[in-house]
Amino acid sequence: MEVRISRDILLNGVHKVQGIVEPKGAMPILSHLHLSADKDSICIRATDLEIGTLGYYAANVSEPGAVTLNARKLFDIIRELPDEEIYLKKEENNWLTLKCGKSKFRLPGLPPEDFPPLPEYSEKPLFEFDSKILKEMIRKTFFSVSPDETRQALNGLLLEVEGDNASLVGTDGHRLAMISRPVKSNAEKGEVLSFLLPKKALSELLKLMEDEDATFGFSSQDNHLAFICSKQVIVSRKIDGKFPNYRQVIPSDNPLKAKADRSGLTHALKRVALLADEKSKMVRFEIQKGNLSLISDNTDLGAAHEEMPIEYDGEEVSIGLNAKYVLDILNVIEGDSVTLNLKDQNHSCLFTVGDDDQYKSIVMPMRL
Repeated sequence: MEVRISRDILLNGVHKVQGIVEPKGAMPILSHLHLSADKDSICIRATDLEIGTLGYYAANVSEPGAVTLNARKLFDIIRELPDEEIYLKKEENNWLTLKCGKSKFRLPGLPPEDFPPLPEYSEKPLFEFDSKILKEMIRKTFFSVSPDETRQALNGLLLEVEGDNASLVGTDGHRLAMISRPVKSNAEKGEVLSFLLPKKALSELLKLMEDEDATFGFSSQDNHLAFICSKQVIVSRKIDGKFPNYRQVIPSDNPLKAKADRSGLTHALKRVALLADEKSKMVRFEIQKGNLSLISDNTDLGAAHEEMPIEYDGEEVSIGLNAKYVLDILNVIEGDSVTLNLKDQNHSCLFTVGDDDQYKSIVMPMRL
């Protein structure tokens, strides 16, 4: 194998697999990437046996072939190289010579034929997303995925597609985020498709979304899902398990609506949360006509109290909410204001934004 390639192109390709390779796994080859060269491009692959990725990059190939190299070490080297053409040549016993400018490296590799193949995936998309829309959908729901590895069904987002409408839902049992956006579907009419997308696959997918005008195809085959964007593919095993019935959690009768300035509420809540209980993170929201009080006063750390004006003329209501959960919502929404939809202190608080009725975020109340 003999290849010449732009430093920036190779750096981009090697960077994209860093989150997938297993640096300290039981199988040494999983800490490596597979680089193959053919015609006028190279293909970089990586897998952790649950998720795999591959990408094609333009290169000047003098001699086709393949190598596997330690992904982290290769990335660290390329990152420090000057912005000049990189020359790669495979030597005996799977060694690789890398030259750039006045730098020369010799790197050991493992036999490329030992590299695990990526799962088979369908190249025929069930539906297609605009990159900008898919990125927004993931960004506005990803924070609500459960970190608890034992609750497998909550370790990802639920994707539901019906007609030309796609919904993405995440919950950890204490909060829930849901967004619906248009999608170009190739599914049969009247068919409702649902898939559980692993969080690791989603975080890798976000790294591919540099071009907002790109289109991402989504396909499913046997036990695997694939996201395909021109010369980039992410293949992932589906999550086993049943996602909870999220629709029954979304409140339909929260008549008390308090509208607050998003930026003002974010900063005030950050300040009051500094003295909230470190475990529960609870802050008391006291809402009355035209005014919101944020209070944290039942901890050994001291007490904090802050008031801010809001648009509200209903009855007085108090509710205890996890400040971190509320801040997670405030950090992903756009717009100048946010509306808290409440019933009483025992029912969940629904957060909505302006005229976007297709995005909802819910936080369960805490005992005051």
